[in-house]
Parts: sequence; C-alpha cells; structure tokens
Amino acid sequence: MMTINRSTVDVASAAPAAGTASLARLPRRRSLGMWALGVVLVVLGSVGAYVLVVQGGMTHPYLAVSHNVPYGAAIHDSDLTVINVNAAVGLNPIPAAHRAEVVGQHAAVDLYPGTLLIRDQLTKTAIPAPGQQLVGIELKPGHLPARALKPGDAVVLVVVPPTGLAGVPDPQSTAAAQPSSIPATVAGTTAPATNGNVRVDVAVSTTDGSLVAAMAAAGRIVLVVTTRN
Repeated sequence: MMTINRSTVDVASAAPAAGTASLARLPRRRSLGMWALGVVLVVLGSVGAYVLVVQGGMTHPYLAVSHNVPYGAAIHDSDLTVINVNAAVGLNPIPAAHRAEVVGQHAAVDLYPGTLLIRDQLTKTAIPAPGQQLVGIELKPGHLPARALKPGDAVVLVVVPPTGLAGVPDPQSTAAAQPSSIPATVAGTTAPATNGNVRVDVAVSTTDGSLVAAMAAAGRIVLVVTTRN
C-alpha cells in the first residue's frame, strides 16, 4: 500500500493559496495609486483656478480722460484722471505712471470724459502743425459726403469752376480758374445748419490757406474724403 506524506500535500496545497493572495492584492495597489493621482490633479486644478481668479480680479491704475479734449488741442494735467481697471486682452491703456509723458501732447482724435487713454489717441505734432494754417470753410450739402466728417479725416479740397448765370459750373472756364486739388486734414466740424450747410475747419499748407479761404467764400470748394480717421 502507498504511503502519502501529509507534509508534502500541505505544502503543495498552500502554494497556490499564497500565489492567489498575491494576485488579489495587486488591483488594490493600483486603485490606491490612481486615487492618489486623482487627488494631486484636483489640488493642482484648484490652485490654478485660484491663481486665475486672483489675477483676473487684480486691477491696475491707468489714465483716463476727465474733460472734453478736441482734436488737435494740447492735453493738460487737469484733463487726465486715474482709474483702476482689469487688464483686458487687446486693449493697451496708458499706465498712470506715464502721466508726465502724456501731458503736453496733442489729441489725435476727439477725447471724451470717462474713456481710457491709449497711445493711438495722442500725437506730438500740434494741429495745425508748423507750416500749416487752419481755415474754416462752409460747405453746401452737395459739396461734402453725406456721412459725417470726423477730426483727423484726410480730405482733398477740389476747386470747381465758377458758376454761370444758371448756377452751374462754367464749362468754358480757363485752366487758371481751375486750381489743383488741395490736400487737407479735417480739424473740426459742426452740425448742419438749418439750410443744411456744414462748417468745417481744415488744416492746409500755409501756401494754400489764402486760396482755400477765397474759394470757400465763393462757394467753389467740394470736399472729398480720401482716408477716414
């Protein structure tokens, strides 16, 4: 009769049990690792969100306009104020620390109270600039575009032939009566009067100032816009 060694059987039966226990513990270790990674990601996300909120809520002092400053006028210290706003993408207002650099410059456009000041709204050139004259002309409705003019618009002042008795340009006028077109820049404009006429201030070369004034008085100026400000 065969004799069975019980110690051998016990060892053989115990070996699979130990291997099974080892395999059973592996998923638990993995789940602990994933849980720890998830906690880290949540913490990092919370910190990032906090930083964004804090930065988004931070304001900085920038220059703003406190009084109306017409196109071409010099900017005085009293025309400026400081407001605290958030930094905005695509908007580059002038920091309040640069106030001294702004004072003394000229408005390149009409400036209105409450608006942030940016570099493009400023110019170091006086209006009229050296070598220019400021001339006021009154234009009939048919002598300028229907769309309102804006300070800074580049225009051409076309001198039309003198009108005949019928009120139309004289086709027989000589070349001397048809001066060349005159480049100018709009410096200011008024609302249409009751008769529809509009008064426009234009900056022209000093060599053209007297001619523009004379032709405007005769009603022979037609204004053509070449570049909108």
